[in-house]
Amino acid sequence: MATWADVDEVAGRLPGAVLGVAHEGSPAWHAGRHTFARLRWDDDGRELIQVWTGEMDTEQALADRRDTFVHIDTFRYRVTMWARLDRLDRRELAELLLESYDIRGGRRRRGTTGLDDLLR
Repeated sequence: MATWADVDEVAGRLPGAVLGVAHEGSPAWHAGRHTFARLRWDDDGRELIQVWTGEMDTEQALADRRDTFVHIDTFRYRVTMWARLDRLDRRELAELLLESYDIRGGRRRRGTTGLDDLLR
């Protein structure tokens, strides 16, 4: 079960990642000028994380996990999804953050930092 504190710990290990705020004031992690992780809440006050991917078939791939991935929007070149943090384990959270960082900040920015570096 992950929390926003886990997001802070994992995202903070990505090169050049900066903790800031989204336009409405919620905590958000940035890679360059782009947000790659943002805290949201559902109607019951549960923490959600918003992340991005370049996998255009994400909605179909996660159709059987709508209890975890509660909101998915597909745009022309990327997909944004909101996931309940308390339904993610640390590894899945790290995978989501890594992919979102790559799609929003650019893969080259990450250098050789990989999943194992995030899970230490």
